[in-house]
Amino acid sequence: MSHTKDYHQRSLGLTFTPDHTAQITVWAPFAQKVAVSIQTGSSELPLQKGTNGDWHGETDQIKPGDLYTFVINDEQECADPASLIQPQGFYGPSQAFDTSAFYWEDAHWVNPPIDDYIIYELDICTFTPEGTLKALIHKLSHLKKLGVTAILLRPITPFLNPQSQQQSAPFLYAVQTSCGGPAHLQQLVNACHFEGIAVILDMVYQRTEQPAKGFGNFGLLARSQARTLTDKPDFFREAHERYLIENMMMWFQEFHIDAIQLRDIQTLPDADQLLHRMRERTNALTNLTGRQYYLLAEHDLPQPMCSNEDKSSSDRVRKPISSGNRADSARNSFNQDIIARRCQTRHYQESYLYDAHFSEVLDELFDREGAEGAGEGVLSLSQTCYKAQNNLLETYTTQPLNTESVKLMAGYILVSPCIPTLFMGEEWGHMNPFLALTQDEPVRMAEKSLPVDQEIQSASASAWEGLDEPPSPTLYRYYQSLTALRRQQPALYHLNPRHTRIIHQEGETTLLMHRWHKTNDVLCLMNFSSEKQIVTLPDLGESWQKLLDSADPVWEGPGASPELLASKATLILQPESIVVYKAQA
Repeated sequence: MSHTKDYHQRSLGLTFTPDHTAQITVWAPFAQKVAVSIQTGSSELPLQKGTNGDWHGETDQIKPGDLYTFVINDEQECADPASLIQPQGFYGPSQAFDTSAFYWEDAHWVNPPIDDYIIYELDICTFTPEGTLKALIHKLSHLKKLGVTAILLRPITPFLNPQSQQQSAPFLYAVQTSCGGPAHLQQLVNACHFEGIAVILDMVYQRTEQPAKGFGNFGLLARSQARTLTDKPDFFREAHERYLIENMMMWFQEFHIDAIQLRDIQTLPDADQLLHRMRERTNALTNLTGRQYYLLAEHDLPQPMCSNEDKSSSDRVRKPISSGNRADSARNSFNQDIIARRCQTRHYQESYLYDAHFSEVLDELFDREGAEGAGEGVLSLSQTCYKAQNNLLETYTTQPLNTESVKLMAGYILVSPCIPTLFMGEEWGHMNPFLALTQDEPVRMAEKSLPVDQEIQSASASAWEGLDEPPSPTLYRYYQSLTALRRQQPALYHLNPRHTRIIHQEGETTLLMHRWHKTNDVLCLMNFSSEKQIVTLPDLGESWQKLLDSADPVWEGPGASPELLASKATLILQPESIVVYKAQA
C-alpha cells in the first residue's frame, strides 16, 4: 500500500507530479541562460531564473526513461547534479526517473529501536555472484535466519567503474546503474521490510574538489563557479547544506530508507549546524509519517587502534581477498582492517551515533541530562574502554586469525555496549572482497548495466558454494547463537554504557566485561592469547550459569568451561575464546 501523507516535495533535480508533468530545478547562480536538452527528441526547453540562483521549468515532453542534460549559456552541457540514474556513467546524460511510480507494500513497517539493530555491512557488487540489488533480495532469508535486523549497503551512489568504487559528490542522488538503479533499490527496501530488516545507506557526505570534465558540485554549473567560494562563502554553504539535506530527505521519503550512515560529515564546514538541521528535518518527517529515522555519524578510530598504514577507518583501502581464504582449523586470512573497525565502540545519542572524537558541540546540542545511557557516560565509557583495551587489541589485531579467533571477535562485538556490525561473509568464515578504492582512470559506462568483474564474480560465487563446507555451517550456527543471545539477555540488548564495567589489568591478555540491566547480570570472559589463561571472577555475590562458550566442542572448540561458577571462582580460559555467564536468580 502506498503512503497517502503529503510529503515535502524534493526541490532539486527532476520530479514528476501526479499528472506526469516533469518539474525541473537546478542551481546555477551565475549562469545567464539555462536550458534542458531532451535527448529523445533532440529539443531544448529553456528554464526560468528564480530566486537564490535556482532555475525552474515544467514540461510534459520528458517522460520516465528519457535522457536529458542541462545546457549552460549555450555552451556548457552537464548532467543533472541531482540525477537519480546515470545509465552511461559520469560523463553521459541523466535519465528521468519517477520515484512515485513504485507501489510500496510496507505501510505497516516499523523501524526497530536502535537497541535492536544488528547491522550486516555488505558490498553490493561482491555479496552475490550477480553483484546487483535484485540478486541481494534472494539472500535476505540467509540474513534473517542469521539474526540480522539491519543491512548497511555500500556503494549505492555511482562509482567510476566496477573495479573502482570511489564515490563522488556530484551524484549523491543517483543509484549505481550496474547494481540495478533506483527501481531495484526500491524493490530491495520493500522486500527487506517484508522480512523485518531495516535498510541503512552508507553515504559519503564530504567536501570534495571539483571533478573533471565540467561537472559541477551541488548544482554549481556556471563557469564562474569559483566566485562562490571566494566572494560569497555563505551563499555556497547554504546551497551545499540544502543539497545534502534534500538528499537525505529523498532517501527517507522516496526510497523508504530507515537510516543513513553519514561518513566523513565531520570534515564539512559547520558540520554541527548541518547535523542540527538534519535532525530537525528528520524529526518533522517522523511527526508526519509516524516512522523513526536514524542518522549514524561514523567517527574515526582512536589512532593507536589503527594500523600504521592508515589512520582513518572510513577511508581505508580494501583489497580483494582470494576466494580460498576461508576459516579452517589452521589459519584464516581475516582482513585486519575489518578487525580494527570492529574494535571501536560506537554509542548512540537519540538518533545519532558519535563519540568525543566527532564533535564537542554535539554534547550541548543533543545531551539529555539524566537520561539513561546518554550524556557524559557515553563519552567516558568510550575513553575507558579505549584505555583498558588499547595495548591488548592493538597487539591482537596484528596477528593472523584462526577459526577460534573469528569466534572470539564475533563474541567481543556482539556482547559489547554498542550497535554491533557484522561484515559480509564472516558468519561462515569467508571475507567477501570489498573492492579496492583506487584512483583509476574513469571509463565510460555502457548503456546497459555492466557486469561485475569476472574475478570478483567468481570469488562471490565460490563463497556461497562453500557455505556447506566445514567449518562454515558451524560458524553460521555460532553466529546465530550470538545474535539470539544478544536479543534474549536484557543486559546485552540495552545500549546503556553506564551499566557496563570493564575489568582489565595492563599487560594481561584477558578481559572481563560485566553488563547488567535491572535484575539481569551478564559476565563475559575473553582470552585474547594463543595460550590458556587463568581468570578469577569478581566478587559480585552471585553464582553464574553458562550461556555460551566459543571453545565448546559443539562449536568445534578445544574444550568447554564449567557450566556453573560461584562468585570469586577461578577458571581456565581456552586460547582465543569467549565465555558468557548469567547470574542465577
